[in-house]
Amino acid sequence: MENYKADYYNSETFEKSEIETKIPVDLVKQIRRDLEILQGYLVTPTLINPDDKDSVVFGIMDMNDKTMKYKVTISPNN
Repeated sequence: MENYKADYYNSETFEKSEIETKIPVDLVKQIRRDLEILQGYLVTPTLINPDDKDSVVFGIMDMNDKTMKYKVTISPNN
């Protein structure tokens, strides 16, 4: 099973690298699809914290007041 990967740009050197998580890509895609059907909310791009390369994060914004309301994190159970 393939793990989810994303591009990362170093904020100091702007060098591009790829970060691989321990989360299956199918799981990330399915959760994103499920979140995107919510009415009145916008799902942010998928994020990976470079200091914690195991977790995938989605932000959920309220479209009425344009504020970040929720954070959904997928992380392995270590």
